Amino acid sequence: MDVRPFLVAAVAALLFWFSADAAFARVDVEAIPGSPFGVGRITAPLRLADADAADSNGFALVEENDRVLYPAFTTGRIGRFIGQLLGTGDLPPSSVTVYFLFTGDQPLRLTLYTPSANAATVVPVPQTARVHSRMLQDWWREYNAAARQQISDGDYPPLVETYLTTMLGQRLGFAPPLTDRTRAEQLDQTQQTLALLMGTESLRLATMRESIQGRGAFEAADQPLPADVAWRTLPAPPIAADVVIEPMAAHVPEECFYIRFGRFSNYLWLDNLLEDYGGDLGSMITLRGSSADLNGRMQRRLALEKNVLADLLGDTVIADVAIIGRDTFSEQGAAMGMMFQARNALLAQDFAQQRARALAREKANGATNVTVKIAGRDVSLLSTPDNAVRSFYAVDGDFHLVTTSRAIVERFFEIGAGRGSLGASPEFRQARTEMPVSRDDTVFVYFSSAFFRGLVSPQYQIELARRMQSVTEIEVLHMARLAARAEKQPGETIDDLIRAGLLPRGFGQRADGSQPIITDEAIVDSLRGPRGNFIPIPDVELTGVTRSEAARYVERAAFHRDNWKQMDPLMVSVKRLARDRDGGERLVIDAHIAPLDESKYGWVMSLLGPPSTRRVAPVPGDVISIQAVLKGGMFDPSIPAHHLFVGVQDMPASGAVRSSGFMRTLQILQNTPGYLGAWPRPGFLDLLPAILTGERDVYGFSALPLGLWRRDVNGFSVLSFDKRLLGDVTPHLQLEETDTAAQIRVNVGDLSQSKLSGWISTLMEDRARQASLGNARLLHALSQQLHVPREEALKTAEHLLDAKLVCPLGGEYQLAQRDGSIALWQSTRWLAAIDPAEPPDPYQPLVLDWFRGLDAQLTKSDGRLVVHAELDMQRRPSASKFDIPLLNLFGGNKTPKKDEEKKPSAEPRPSPTDSLKPSAREF
Repeated sequence: MDVRPFLVAAVAALLFWFSADAAFARVDVEAIPGSPFGVGRITAPLRLADADAADSNGFALVEENDRVLYPAFTTGRIGRFIGQLLGTGDLPPSSVTVYFLFTGDQPLRLTLYTPSANAATVVPVPQTARVHSRMLQDWWREYNAAARQQISDGDYPPLVETYLTTMLGQRLGFAPPLTDRTRAEQLDQTQQTLALLMGTESLRLATMRESIQGRGAFEAADQPLPADVAWRTLPAPPIAADVVIEPMAAHVPEECFYIRFGRFSNYLWLDNLLEDYGGDLGSMITLRGSSADLNGRMQRRLALEKNVLADLLGDTVIADVAIIGRDTFSEQGAAMGMMFQARNALLAQDFAQQRARALAREKANGATNVTVKIAGRDVSLLSTPDNAVRSFYAVDGDFHLVTTSRAIVERFFEIGAGRGSLGASPEFRQARTEMPVSRDDTVFVYFSSAFFRGLVSPQYQIELARRMQSVTEIEVLHMARLAARAEKQPGETIDDLIRAGLLPRGFGQRADGSQPIITDEAIVDSLRGPRGNFIPIPDVELTGVTRSEAARYVERAAFHRDNWKQMDPLMVSVKRLARDRDGGERLVIDAHIAPLDESKYGWVMSLLGPPSTRRVAPVPGDVISIQAVLKGGMFDPSIPAHHLFVGVQDMPASGAVRSSGFMRTLQILQNTPGYLGAWPRPGFLDLLPAILTGERDVYGFSALPLGLWRRDVNGFSVLSFDKRLLGDVTPHLQLEETDTAAQIRVNVGDLSQSKLSGWISTLMEDRARQASLGNARLLHALSQQLHVPREEALKTAEHLLDAKLVCPLGGEYQLAQRDGSIALWQSTRWLAAIDPAEPPDPYQPLVLDWFRGLDAQLTKSDGRLVVHAELDMQRRPSASKFDIPLLNLFGGNKTPKKDEEKKPSAEPRPSPTDSLKPSAREF
């Protein structure tokens, strides 16, 4: 029997009761004084018109004399749970309860904004210590629950929540909240290494908590630098004596990554692509609520400027160009640069003029341009005291290097004769036999094993951990100063903040002698400089380490020696082809990892079955098709090799998605017109719980829980939430032979023209709205929790995050206020959405703006991993610019160009069911 109608009726009755009761309810307040804080509670009814404030965390509690601190708002979690259970979305709350701390024992003149104003005056009434303690525990429970919910719903780094819950727990003697029990401390050595290299949020927050809690005693850095990992030597592959190596590679240090363009026009093409679609490859796909403008920062740091003549003169002045570097840590100060091979003397003249203009622009910031001696050669160093500009310019024959790192300049001169260069290394020469120069790739990317080894060296691993500590301490110090102002306590110095309990004793004492310093303009690291402009890691002298640092690295080195044994080099090539004359392009992408040592990748690689020339034939109407040859591997050796495949049909989705959490995921799966199958045996499908089995009818259909159907026919076992779709698809399932062997195959049609495009746009718009809402919550939290004036919240948030807040919907953040309510930060896109006079333009996800199809396959065999992909895209018409795309190829940077700059193609777009045609002309 379907109980949903009865549940809906019961909930409706409850809502009627709550709303009727709320009409006669009054504000209920109590407060108990205490030391260091009193604790209080206020409950007020909510009108239906105020329900949206619960979504945006728009509740606010204000006391006439700013005596209320650290409020926790709750509207109950029953409505949320029932709404998710019924699939109707969160039910509107009928009331809001606020637990709060306060100072003093005088009457509190409170105004609770919901956002409607509810005023109340309460006289704190002394109670027993037990009663005070019990209410304080209630506040702590609700404060942490609110923080966890904010972290769950937010799309920004939860720095405020992490600082406040950890600081207040330490200060008031409470056990660490659940949010403190992160996985970062339970990672294995591989995961710890990757977390450190990627600067994952979990590791960053764990480091922040350690800084706030003052864990560990101060240690002296009196130990020598531990030995590097004892890597196994790669076997030398047979290399033809006549392999052609481009001259540029002979001047690149072997330990540097290498992104070579061959022609300057290829560089400009990539620059324009990234400029059009958000500044980096990640922004072309994902939604982000902030932009660190890493591209602009690196351009300023290198003192390389835009040049309108680059399009016309680039290839006549520059014979070759490449981006090189020791790391890609653009967010805190990467060791990278650009290398140019000059055709004539015009390039040196242009660089001299650029640097003169940069010196003039940065003069007010203390810029200088001096000649320094490096490896006995004269090098120009253009820099500012804050490292915002740090540009070494070195010349060796026809090769010009502009870099942030002195260490890279030293190596540049050392290998001028070809010794120790990337081009001379056996593995690079082998790479050039597989991807020869004659291919004339638009972009050639090479990450050497020496590059990867450098990232795991003691220099990098120990300094990365120290930088992580430095960054988090600077962030903690920012928030501690805000908390001091909110509590009206002295907070000009670190000692002031320690005495107030806002920082732990010994805060900022580090083994390397560096410390955070408060200046008039910013908080900086005394050794590394300001956050975002740290000195590159290879330029930081590591003279000694602590016993703990040495022990951690020795353990990590032993793990890598015994388990990773060697780093695998990676090469990627991109070939740009034209599909039409209206901006249609095809990118042919090849990626190789060779030699490949599978053992270091653990159970992930063990899941891949043997490569097969057979594939599940395309099903008519599929717009997305993904299939893989899998086996149980280390996960479950009993599962034999089989084909697992997923298909999505080009047909409208079946319904809206209104829930959140698990129920949202389930609704998306239920509404997607897709299917999941296996051949010649169920394989991983047999791992589904026993409840997902049912009796088959004569046609092979089985009805399963949650609305899922299964059909077994002709050796195929297939699941879908749509029985009719399952009946339409399964007769077409068959195996076919292909020309190439592979384990994974992916084919995606033109989603922008598919019948799914509207549903995809709706899902991504909802996701973008949540990210936009998350930014508003951050701004509100700064004002409510740390008493930042509301008009200053945006500036403060961007200073704290070291990034610009961006509305993923395309709007701008501004303060908006209704009569009788408090001002709240909102996006202009939200406001336009509720204005019938000027409705906003339909939301267009960025990925649907450029993506036109993908055909890709992955093959692992004979100690190598090969990926081949053909990506079709639609480009926007844009003027070429000389810019620095650098390695926010991988990290966040700019916001995409506005929609009004787009020009639709006059060429009819292909049907989403069309296969990717091999015919395309080369640029």
